Amino acid sequence: MKNLICCTAAVFALLAVPAAAKDKAQDKPTLNPNQITVATKRPPLQLDDRQRAVIQAALATENTEQKAPPKFEPKVGDTLPQTMTLDVMPERLVAREPSLQPFGYAKLAKTVLVIDPMKKTIIAILPRQSPTSGKDLPPADWAAKRGRELTGQAPEQPAAKDEAPEPAGDAGDRSNGNEKNANEK
Repeated sequence: MKNLICCTAAVFALLAVPAAAKDKAQDKPTLNPNQITVATKRPPLQLDDRQRAVIQAALATENTEQKAPPKFEPKVGDTLPQTMTLDVMPERLVAREPSLQPFGYAKLAKTVLVIDPMKKTIIAILPRQSPTSGKDLPPADWAAKRGRELTGQAPEQPAAKDEAPEPAGDAGDRSNGNEKNANEK
């Protein structure tokens, strides 16, 4: 019986210790992991001319161009508009320049924006190697040109726009050299 009472007392003592520790822990505020992540400071990105050239060359072949919102003029330190998407730096670029790993980019018609993905702020603005017009172009008639080439047919020749199409037969309104033969019959 004595052992039973001692064991019961030991169990109550062990159960009371975590409860007391829990009360003390509630006195301290808990940290929100999202606030910790946003509050972290990255070292400022300082790009030299070689790094700029590497970024421009690596992103030239990436098919991630997007339209900027109307009246959007990117400036270093500005926030990326919500309508634009943030792309991750390509693996081959990060392998060559590991310092770019924590950053993202947005590719516009004439510029490439290097962006801090945590705060979505523009870190650097680089001109593109081959800028585009940024306007939607009408799709080319692929079937008439490239499609015919792939099937072994000659591409269709563009019709002259200024001249009216030639009539199918001899309308008699032009001299074509066959007038003698027409009069002899």
